[in-house]
Amino acid sequence: MRTKKVFLNLLSEVLPQLIIAVISFVRVKIFLTYIGDEILGVYQLFGQVLAYLSLAELGLTDAAMYFLYKPLYEKKNKDISALISGVKKSFNYVMMAMLVIGCALSFLVPHLIAENTLPNPFIITCFILTLLVNVLGYFSTTYTVLFNADQNKYKYSFYTQGLLILRNIADIVVIIFLKNLYAVLVVEIIFTLLQNLVMKVLYKKNYPNISVKEKPNYVFWSKTKALIPHKIGGLIAYNIDVILVSKILGLGHVVIYNAYYAITLVISNIIGKFSSSTIASVGNLLVAEPKKAYNIFLEYNDMLFFIANIICVPLTIFFTPFISLWYGPSYTVGDITMYLFVFNLLYGIIRIILNIYSGAAALYKETLVCTYLEAFINLIVSLLLILNGFGITGLLIGTATSMLISEFMIKPSILNK
Repeated sequence: MRTKKVFLNLLSEVLPQLIIAVISFVRVKIFLTYIGDEILGVYQLFGQVLAYLSLAELGLTDAAMYFLYKPLYEKKNKDISALISGVKKSFNYVMMAMLVIGCALSFLVPHLIAENTLPNPFIITCFILTLLVNVLGYFSTTYTVLFNADQNKYKYSFYTQGLLILRNIADIVVIIFLKNLYAVLVVEIIFTLLQNLVMKVLYKKNYPNISVKEKPNYVFWSKTKALIPHKIGGLIAYNIDVILVSKILGLGHVVIYNAYYAITLVISNIIGKFSSSTIASVGNLLVAEPKKAYNIFLEYNDMLFFIANIICVPLTIFFTPFISLWYGPSYTVGDITMYLFVFNLLYGIIRIILNIYSGAAALYKETLVCTYLEAFINLIVSLLLILNGFGITGLLIGTATSMLISEFMIKPSILNK
């Protein structure tokens, strides 16, 4: 049953993700053609800034899943209901905090752009609309936590991924006919509300015996203390590049960076579905058959090495020619920079197994040193290099260095213990 659920979770994630990837490339091209790279750059910047607001979530999702594994395995509906009730109430506070902090932060966003020529009111209004898209998405988090912890992600993924496909298509239509970022963001708000409605219906259908009105259990908060540094470190390690590019190099370079990064992100997201689709199964395995977990780790590790090489070796040949053909020669980078993009993707795939097992075993406290090192090294090295004229190449060197030291040299020994 565990293997079957992993397969169904993967199938429900990977196939729609491939379709979304193709549509996303078309969407960016349409964005550049009809609205321009400056507005596309500021739109992409919003995503990086809002990632920092996700700190308000405090790691509640991961912590709640960890505490749900055992009662789900033992089918204790009352305990499950109490935890889910606590999750729902907690995320209500998270949404309020994000909305207040985000509105205050909106006035600072124009100052993150070098040589800004866009009107400040336009940037602030669009940022607040983007904020609403993100905040409203948390209404359905309670339900996704339950489905994921129960290894039933496939039961909602087809619906949510389908809505995401329709949302991207709607964005393209709006961009072509209205050429307006406001309209795009309104469309995204509407589809987020639809997703919340779908998730609530699926929850009631699949878990009729689980109630969010049970007396809440907030035991999962005990794990968030160790998760908060992980969240902060992860944001600095993976969401600082675009902000540095925008502030120091300008919005034009944000688009160039994202032209390459978007492709590596699509690939890593698809492969990353192995993580999101199997982490609950690994958590269940660690509870039910801990001795079997190590053999599965070795097999999983070999598979990821194979996948990483199969993808990344050909990518070095076709990467820049594809960018030149699809976006235009002005959006390409040099060979060294391109190789760094590929290397970071390669190691990002390889280390998925480390993140799956450390997350499933809740080794948040034990792996804190990796988080601190990765964030500190990436920030310092990237900033020093970009200020000394290395540009995007400097940012990628910072990312590669931080991953090699924190993940490749340290985290495996922690897991091995």
